Amino acid sequence: MKRFDFRLQRVIEVREMKKKECQRELAKSQQELNRQETLLEAATTEYQTSHEGLRRALKKRSSAGSLATLEKWRGRREEEVRNQSHCTAQQRRAVDGKRAALIMAAKDKKILERLKEHALEEHRTECQREEQSFLDELGCRIGKIWKYPREDKHTE
Repeated sequence: MKRFDFRLQRVIEVREMKKKECQRELAKSQQELNRQETLLEAATTEYQTSHEGLRRALKKRSSAGSLATLEKWRGRREEEVRNQSHCTAQQRRAVDGKRAALIMAAKDKKILERLKEHALEEHRTECQREEQSFLDELGCRIGKIWKYPREDKHTE
């Protein structure tokens, strides 16, 4: 049987490397998303704390200076939450993009793998056909060269 040689094997290997690279990039991107979400949670908690602190200060009838300071602190926390929300949303979009790239890389590789399987099946079929043809020809040649003893007895 002839050895099967798929001409696009190097392309499959390149696609496999690309798929693995996409997987690594997706994993890094997801780690960054987790970090951004943790920072967002911390900023949200800090904002809620600042809001509660301002509310308590208003109930205590604090001085105008302390209220202004608390309001500035709350404002900075609110701005931090907005910025962190924006960064987290950007990172989510990046993760979605990397996931889409991984899906495309996997599809590209799978298409080539199917092509390889189809070519291998054709190769096997062709080899079986050639082998059967050889055996048929060999059987015909042996039958012509070698006479069966029974045929000799019936002809006499």
